[in-house]
Amino acid sequence: MMLRSFAGAAIVLAATMSVPCVASDQRLLVLEGAWVKWGAPKWSAGATVTYGFATTDVKSPTARNCATLRPLDGLEKQAGLADNRVRAEAAAAFAAWSKAANLTFIETPNAAQADILIGAQGNPKGRAFTNIELDSGPLASAPATERGLVAGAEPTEPPAKAHSVRTIRQALICLNPRAKWKIGFDGDLDVYDLRYTFMHEIGHAIGLDHPGAAGALMGFRYDEKLKGPTLSDGDAARKLYGPHAE
Repeated sequence: MMLRSFAGAAIVLAATMSVPCVASDQRLLVLEGAWVKWGAPKWSAGATVTYGFATTDVKSPTARNCATLRPLDGLEKQAGLADNRVRAEAAAAFAAWSKAANLTFIETPNAAQADILIGAQGNPKGRAFTNIELDSGPLASAPATERGLVAGAEPTEPPAKAHSVRTIRQALICLNPRAKWKIGFDGDLDVYDLRYTFMHEIGHAIGLDHPGAAGALMGFRYDEKLKGPTLSDGDAARKLYGPHAE
């Protein structure tokens, strides 16, 4: 999304169940009338999720902004960043969410087996996007929904409502290889920090939405005041996955 922009959901149905009404909490992502998460489609159930990096072009025709996912080497070359540093920032971003909720992330070298697949946009735009696909079912061709970090005010939308929980099948995170990227905060808000971007996009990939413009990692406006998930970000993640298991 452009951490100023998030992409969406090529939706396919998942298991559903009755849930308590927390639709007023805009920190939880709603797709096709349901809250979404990894693992069992029920509140506070932890999950183990694999992630990997695209090694060849991956085509996902139903995805809006991650329709073609490419290896990150173009981005790394443009930004002057070594591959091991980019991967280390991604690993640190996943670890931040593991500390916030009952989530275990495992890197897999086999991109075809990754639950969350990371790469560069084939058709560069914005900054970064996340595309979510739910478990297959009757809604296999449901339209995508777009979210993301934006430079200005986010479009006004009515509160999302949901009455069930569905399971995520796969998420794609794609970054613009033509944008400028950095590691670390330096006060330049036109160049996004990779770890911050990864953390924000992973937040969407695990089922979180924007609570507003600022004040939380999942806020739709990029800033350099936060270095990780806030208490409110963690509270949202724990609603879906429960507390971090020591």
